[in-house]
Amino acid sequence: MRRLSFAVLACALLLAGCKVDATLTIAVHDDGGGTVRVRVAADAEAVRNAEAGGGKLEDRVRLGDLQTAGWTVSPWRRTSDGGASLTLRKDFANAGELAGVIDELNGANGPLRNVKLARDRGLVATDYELSGVADLSQLTAGVAADPDVVAQLTAQRVDVAQVEQRLAQEINDAFRLRIRLVAPGGDTKVIDATPGKRVSLATSTSQLDTTRVALLAVAVVLGLAGVVLFVRGERRSRRRRHPRA
Repeated sequence: MRRLSFAVLACALLLAGCKVDATLTIAVHDDGGGTVRVRVAADAEAVRNAEAGGGKLEDRVRLGDLQTAGWTVSPWRRTSDGGASLTLRKDFANAGELAGVIDELNGANGPLRNVKLARDRGLVATDYELSGVADLSQLTAGVAADPDVVAQLTAQRVDVAQVEQRLAQEINDAFRLRIRLVAPGGDTKVIDATPGKRVSLATSTSQLDTTRVALLAVAVVLGLAGVVLFVRGERRSRRRRHPRA
């Protein structure tokens, strides 16, 4: 199955001087599962370039592989200024499944590397830790890795290597990526991947379990009350055994 990477999606829209912004949101639920949501926004020039020659944006950007893999893909939404946006969404059952979901999206040529989510449930709080790397220093369009595209370009006597090089430069100039980690309580950590650089995704957030805190407080109060009653009982017992003269 061909996997769609951020870079390939941007490549489909970029020819020169365009802008494509992608926001990756990882929203975690209380049980450790969650949702990966990606919003891609292309400016008016990117849309015009994608539709050059009479084509349509919906046909030029292929998303069938992601839909086959279980992703929910929204229709392209046109903006008043001529741009367009698209949203992709897929759930994961637990923290360990996140890596596979990101891999489906990222593909072999995408900017995300070794993205993982760790969940550590403590006595009164649960910690969530995101790790990995966003590498925007060596983005490629992945044209040479797609046999269908290579066959079409070769049939038209197009230099595939030259196209790959040119698109890689355009992607590095125009592609922007933001990563958001949203904890169950709404606490959000945001990382902006810098174009042309490698950025660590190491971040963490902690969610306080108010129910556990309340139960612990009740247990402490009951424990102290038990100690007090025990001490009082001991004093009364001593008085009975050793009455005052």
